[in-house]
Amino acid sequence: MSEKKQWSDLPCSERAETRDGEKVCKVVSNKLGKLAKTNEYFCNLCIKKGGPDSADNLGLRTLNAYTKKNKKKEKLASLEDRFGEGPGTELHKMIPSFLERKECGCKAFAKKMNIWGVDGCEKRIETIVDRLMKESSKTPIFSWVPEAATRPVCFKMARTAIQRAKEKQGLEKHNWFVAVTTAPRIEPTLQACLDSLLIGGWNPYIFAEPGAYDIEPAYKENMVVHEKRRGVWWNWVDSCRYALEHSDAEIIMTVQDDSLFHHDSKRMAEQFLWPAKDVGFVSLYTPKHYSIKNHLKSKPPRPEGLNKIVTKSLWGACALIWPRKVLEQVMQHDLIEGWLGAPLRTKSAWKKKREERKKNPALVQNSDTAIGKIMNSMNRSMWFMDPSPVQHIAEHSAIGHGGNAGRRNCGRCAKYSTSLEKQIPLHINGLPQDLIDMDEIIL
Repeated sequence: MSEKKQWSDLPCSERAETRDGEKVCKVVSNKLGKLAKTNEYFCNLCIKKGGPDSADNLGLRTLNAYTKKNKKKEKLASLEDRFGEGPGTELHKMIPSFLERKECGCKAFAKKMNIWGVDGCEKRIETIVDRLMKESSKTPIFSWVPEAATRPVCFKMARTAIQRAKEKQGLEKHNWFVAVTTAPRIEPTLQACLDSLLIGGWNPYIFAEPGAYDIEPAYKENMVVHEKRRGVWWNWVDSCRYALEHSDAEIIMTVQDDSLFHHDSKRMAEQFLWPAKDVGFVSLYTPKHYSIKNHLKSKPPRPEGLNKIVTKSLWGACALIWPRKVLEQVMQHDLIEGWLGAPLRTKSAWKKKREERKKNPALVQNSDTAIGKIMNSMNRSMWFMDPSPVQHIAEHSAIGHGGNAGRRNCGRCAKYSTSLEKQIPLHINGLPQDLIDMDEIIL
């Protein structure tokens, strides 16, 4: 029996065909609010489980997961066409779009310039001019310029782009340092994380465990690769200490490499700084169970906006925003040097594991748990934004902690197709409240 006949013989009235000949499931399409593509495998599986209306329908759930995965692919693919703000973007604006060719790589070079930033572009002004000169010979960008004057004009364009980016940078209200910790993964997520940060307006620094990383070369110029494995905990501590010692940033954000940021994340975050005098951090990632009061499904969801979460054991440290002076105090805490990871259930097993970790500090994990303990001992509050502007995109953990299903992802994830201003009200604990300045934060 041919595949076409098998498909047509499947007894389901909920399967439809689009004008383009694609098969879709009407039940799942109605549920998701968009066309959900299906195929013979999923339809067979669905029918074996009693059809799309069955209460225990594995096919429906599988197809739902399948379409979610496609959504993820679409989001990652959209990053390739965007390159954030910076000198590259300003230069790209000067070149008429009708002169841009698919094979010219103009967007890729603009993105590279944005990664370099203002200082990096000033150091590489000759490289930028050489690039413009090369493109001028292929397109009529400078057809109005005498040949002898082409290079000076290219210099002028490059310097103007850098100056415009510098002026915009000077208008920024806050000074940020973004530290991304990473380790080799089966399915790398670092490039997507860095791209989403760049699009949002940040210029990330990377702190990496030993290994090979397939990311754009320009990112590697802000990359610290440890000679020996540091482990989850010490890589995070190192990134914090580097940020404090090598920058004067008043706001420091620590990021895990499997975080995907909504493009409005920075602008929205700055509208919530700072929510309380005892603030410890503001998290742009909110795990599912922090959207429910008291961790009970019977309780109503927390209000949208920024919420204070009280917990003995912090869960999820994907994207934490720290006031500089608070992070300075955190780095002086006794638990920084004394943390050996979450204890095991039995005393004998924990004693053995503790000795192993003392001998090899790279084995120390559970940084989120440690951060939560430090916050509680310092009597500092922890704040989470909901819907979550950051999604946890890794399907495989770099340290074997599982993927991004269930409580390992956001419960209410912000939609990337809609601005955050339309999704997240400027409310703190459900009510409009005044923010405080950095100097009002108490230690």
